[in-house]
Amino acid sequence: MSTNGDSGRRIGNTEREAAISALNQHWQAGRLDPAEHERRTTAAYAAVTQRDLDALFSDLPGGARPHDVPAPLQGGVVSAPLTQIEPQKGSGLFPPNSWVARHRDVLMGLTPFVALVCFFVFKSWLWFLLIPAAGVMLYSGDDRRKRRRDDTG
Repeated sequence: MSTNGDSGRRIGNTEREAAISALNQHWQAGRLDPAEHERRTTAAYAAVTQRDLDALFSDLPGGARPHDVPAPLQGGVVSAPLTQIEPQKGSGLFPPNSWVARHRDVLMGLTPFVALVCFFVFKSWLWFLLIPAAGVMLYSGDDRRKRRRDDTG
């Protein structure tokens, strides 16, 4: 049982790891058999409050384990970058104003039909892999999403 009145306080990973370390020491000292050690370690991982951890140590020497209060988090608030980073233009496989880049939607729409014809002609299902491959080749480095965002804002 906790003596400092905050046994209902929620705990975090730091407290759970400290409790598991203490359970390991009790196991190495021969106070817990392997099955009991496993049961208590599993319960320590599932513990939500300090009271849950205290119950694991109630019959061990020293009673309830000392409460480890984690150090407060330190650091500042991360702010947004001062300047907006622009993506490279034409970073895909095809330059932005090339014929393929201008007609990529049509080419992607025709790809399943080309794969279907090749499937019947060559009797191999592998031609259907052409569909995702064409999508990767045609749309890699596509900056249309950014253009839409810029146009609306």
